[in-house]
Parts: sequence; C-alpha cells; structure tokens
Amino acid sequence: MKIIKLMAVLLIAVASLHASADIIVYTADNSKGKITPKVIEEALKKSGYVVPVNRDMNGPFMKQFQKSSFETYNLLIAYHKKISMDLVLKNADSGVFVPFSMGIWQKKGDKSFSVAFLSADAMRRIVTRKGDGTEVLFAKLEAATRKAVEHALPGAKEIKLPGERAKVDHPLLTKILVENDPEEAEDNFDEIKMTIETGLKPIGFILANQVEYGMELDEAGNEDFLFYDTFSLCKLKVIYNIAAEHPEAGAFAPCTLAMYQKKGSDHTVLVFPNVYNWIATLNLKKKELKALLLKAQSDMEALLNSLNE
Repeated sequence: MKIIKLMAVLLIAVASLHASADIIVYTADNSKGKITPKVIEEALKKSGYVVPVNRDMNGPFMKQFQKSSFETYNLLIAYHKKISMDLVLKNADSGVFVPFSMGIWQKKGDKSFSVAFLSADAMRRIVTRKGDGTEVLFAKLEAATRKAVEHALPGAKEIKLPGERAKVDHPLLTKILVENDPEEAEDNFDEIKMTIETGLKPIGFILANQVEYGMELDEAGNEDFLFYDTFSLCKLKVIYNIAAEHPEAGAFAPCTLAMYQKKGSDHTVLVFPNVYNWIATLNLKKKELKALLLKAQSDMEALLNSLNE
C-alpha cells in the first residue's frame, strides 16, 4: 500500500462580517434538574437517528485533569438513517458526518442546560462540492436535528454565539488517498484500520466509536462501495482545554474519520474535517489552544501518512 497524495480540498474558510452561524446552540432552564443528556438521546432516536455514543466526559476530565467547570458535559454522536445515506450517495465524503457530534453541557452553578451542533452552512462549507446535490440534504439534516432538540427541550431558546468567524487559509477537509489493489482491497483495509487503531494511543487519541457503514449501504441495496467505515476520534486534552472556554466545541468532537473505497477505484480514501474548522468557527485567539489543535492535526496526518511505510 502506498499513499499517493495528500489532497488539498478546494474548500477554504473566509472571513465573515457577522457572528458565526456555524454552531447552533439551544439553551433551556434546568433549575429542577430534570433535563439530562439522555433526554436528547431519546428524542433523536425517536426522530430517525442512530445514537452510537452519548458519553459523560466529566469522569474522564476529573480523572485526567482533577477538575471540571461543568456539572454535566457530554459528547453525543448521531446520524440520521435516511438523510445520512442520501448524503453519502451524493458525495461520499459526507461520511465525515456519519456520525456528527453534539456537545451537551450545564456549568456548575448555572441552571441553563445547553446543546450545540453544527449548522447546515458549516457542514456544506466542509464537504459540499458545486453541483453535488448535498446542499438541500444538509438543510434537511439541520431541520430534523432542530426539531428533535426542540421536542426534547420545550421552551428552549436558540442562542446566537458572539464573535466573527476567523479567516483561515487552509482546506477544511483533510483527504488522503491510499493505493489499494481492488482485488486485495478488503484484506488491505483490515490492515489500514489496524495500523490506525494501534497508532492512536501514542498520540493521545481514543477511538470513541466505529460504524461499519458499508453494511447499511449493502442492506439498502447500494453496490457503489467495496467498503465504508467510519471512526469517531477524540483527544481528551484538546476538548477539555477548549471546552473550558468554548463548551460549544463539542459540536466538533469526536471527529469522524471516513474510510471508503469505491468499486472500480484503485485507492482507499481517508477523510476527516480538520482542526482549521475549530480555529475558524471558534475564532480562537489563544496561542496555546491553537497549538493544541495544530499538534493534534500534525499527529493525525503523520499517523495516516505512516501507511506509506
């Protein structure tokens, strides 16, 4: 196997003249303490979503860093059974949102319970190519997610986040092609996944979830792919430090690495939304937070590029 190129996707973040609309945040009064992350999970499931993980992060925060400013901080990942498949069939790179992430939190001493997730505009900016038909589908996904959250949180208010989107002159999607003979592709893919899994712990990442999405594609009668899997990846040090100032960063974590090979192709595609999305959307100013993200990006690229060895 050999990586033949690291593609620069022609999706560059640009400066905005208004507050970032990349992240949607709903906030509800929880003075009675009856709202929990489980309420969000159940509402999503009833609305046609699969929710593989709804993980309490306060335990890991306390274990590794001995403190947390949150009463509740969960990272939930989900995907819509119908809309997500439609997206992947229009543009295979849309699998970077199968699943997508939601941040759920309540700060200590605060009675407000909040949920954050990426908007259709943010997802389109990361993935959509002109004429690929995904724009309408991302709008449908946003609408469905809004409806589920509003059902879970009656009376919740949408909060407009302050600040402008920062300008970053970098691709927002990192894509790596791995040369892979179609005749041996599935066996080689097992080796690719094993290499990635083995390499995560030394660079501080955890594998939060795996979706064997190819099975769902097969069940739906689609024969476009030899295989299609996604890994949900998270680096605790990154989300802990950034969420302390920007709890809405949970809309980016875990990050989904989509891995697929189309029939007739001689390469496996590895693709994920990179840290320049965090930097742009959150308009990060602190050098130490940017450094954490850029180190994570560098480490992940190095791991994936090690498949060339």
